[in-house]
Amino acid sequence: MEKITLLSESEPAQSRFLADSILNSMKPPFAEHGFAGFWFQGIAISAYQDYLQDSRKSLLTRRILRGRGGVFASSPKVQQLHEQYVTRVAPTDINFGEALRLESPYCYILCENGQPNKAQKLFNRYGVNTVLSWPLKHFASDAWAGRFTLLSKHTYDEINFTGLETTLKQAQMSLFEHFHNEINPFRQCNLFNQTAIKALKMAATGLHNHEISQELHITVRGVEYHLESIRNKLSASNRANLVHIAHQLEII
Repeated sequence: MEKITLLSESEPAQSRFLADSILNSMKPPFAEHGFAGFWFQGIAISAYQDYLQDSRKSLLTRRILRGRGGVFASSPKVQQLHEQYVTRVAPTDINFGEALRLESPYCYILCENGQPNKAQKLFNRYGVNTVLSWPLKHFASDAWAGRFTLLSKHTYDEINFTGLETTLKQAQMSLFEHFHNEINPFRQCNLFNQTAIKALKMAATGLHNHEISQELHITVRGVEYHLESIRNKLSASNRANLVHIAHQLEII
């Protein structure tokens, strides 16, 4: 059986086995709709606006949005395709930004001015003729949603859309049940300093800076620096507001 890959930092063998099992169970119903592969990830509700603004001050810069963390791929081959897409094609691809719009499904444009674009050339090398981005609301969060990128060798007109959204919702529910934190786009390892997260968790329990410094074995000034850094990233007005936003984004 072809191994299925979770694109994130090294996971325990048990976690990888569980991901393989869950994603393997999705392949037959997806195939019935005409899809041979996919990847799944969490997308911030603000992602499209952050992409358009392209500001270094944004929490989600274009570089972060093109990251490879928190992505579940249906096979090593799809993992390779995803990596090549986000590193080689996405920076100049018209589809990348449009696929961040979460109001409705989006079919990738693979031909521009009558000519194949870079996306088509890449996807066609993997036998993919149709690419669909399909967003799904998070059942318990207003800050982010899930999104399947579906890959098919068929043309758009040949895809079976009957019951597809129900199939995708069931698949997302299963992934959220077991890998919710890994999927959360705000919990990716390169977004926040991990010491800052630990300090914020302690602050949220009511600990004072000197108590946090003792727990983390850093100076009080170091605690202040980390909390101020994460406060600026989240545009929080004060400590209480910072804790509130961090809970909303489910990062603590």
